[in-house]
Amino acid sequence: MSTVFKLKLDDPKILSGSLSIISDFITEATFAITKDSMGLIAMDPSNISMVILNLLSSAFIEYTVDSDEEITINLDILNQALKRAKSGEILTLSKEKNQLEITVTGKSTKKFHIPLLEKESRDKKIPSLEFNTALELDAKEFREYIDDASIAGDALTFNAVGNKFNLSAGDTGRKASIELKEGSDALIKLEIKELSKSIYSAEYLKKMAKASSLADTVLVQFSKDYPLRLDFKALNKMQMSFILAPRIENK
Repeated sequence: MSTVFKLKLDDPKILSGSLSIISDFITEATFAITKDSMGLIAMDPSNISMVILNLLSSAFIEYTVDSDEEITINLDILNQALKRAKSGEILTLSKEKNQLEITVTGKSTKKFHIPLLEKESRDKKIPSLEFNTALELDAKEFREYIDDASIAGDALTFNAVGNKFNLSAGDTGRKASIELKEGSDALIKLEIKELSKSIYSAEYLKKMAKASSLADTVLVQFSKDYPLRLDFKALNKMQMSFILAPRIENK
């Protein structure tokens, strides 16, 4: 049987880094490989968060797909193989029969064969959400803000009103607060249609913010007591998105 796809990267980190982050949420993944991209949509077992990955064909130095394909694989095993590719080496993915073949080309040629799994779950659909607040900022700054606020508590409050966004945690004792105003150098854009305030898990946000190591910017969207959507983007390479359920506090 001929190879169904052949995907070649000269920057292994964009794939290994993406999957390392995703493995914080899920253990098995079903990838959809199409003419335009390699991606996945998955829910974590608790159904609190959704992760969406889209690696664009333009991120690859060779991207050949005979026909759309789905492959399901254990992420831990896949990550172990991907980590064997060093910076500057060429990483090639192809499907041979019921295995994913990973070839690492540098001073030597290494091959790893990983068995594919049966797809168990149904296809996940990205929910249609409408947001009242959207802000775009430098991805690494966003990660700093999440780490800053997490010092004071395990629940982070996102609050947008007028022309400013506030991220805070803690109570009257231990407290942290970060404020961004329209016109701030940290902001690429800020759009607030109406007052938006919602609380989210610091634990999940810290895992999601790791995507800043691969992205240039992050688009943050939320509303009052509503799911949060984060879109981490690296131009012409990838987008990693997360949807996180709000944390409802007892009043």
